[in-house]
Amino acid sequence: MESFAYQVFLTPEEGGGFSTEIPDLPGCYSQGDDIKDAVEMAADAGKTYIAALMKDGESIPGATVREVPEGDREAWVFFETDESYIVDGPVVSAAQAARDLGLSAGRVTHMLDAGLLEGYREGRRTWVTTASVEARKAAPVAAGRPRKAATA
Repeated sequence: MESFAYQVFLTPEEGGGFSTEIPDLPGCYSQGDDIKDAVEMAADAGKTYIAALMKDGESIPGATVREVPEGDREAWVFFETDESYIVDGPVVSAAQAARDLGLSAGRVTHMLDAGLLEGYREGRRTWVTTASVEARKAAPVAAGRPRKAATA
């Protein structure tokens, strides 16, 4: 996993909130309801952008410091990413994955964090690949929790 930091421009929107741009990553835009949300969304957009470049074997632009456009605000985002952040294939919501697997949505989130399912988070939504749901349904699962020796 590699670390990155980029300058972000935050542009206030008439209806409220902010649109964001990472000028060193052409076409990397996002938005948020307030400054905190906008910066978090910009970091996620940058993380996805860089992971896609890595997956495609393309060069990663370096960070530069630019003049902040008049009326904009400036922030810096830091994130870590690698090509595994890009998920291929169709996805379903965590709620749908929970229904398909007969589990709670919270358990699906834990399974994603543990690497037992593949997926990603997009803002407040969590997505799970249909391939990992189908693979999990096909694998026999023993009742109860795994023993410590099995998880070490």
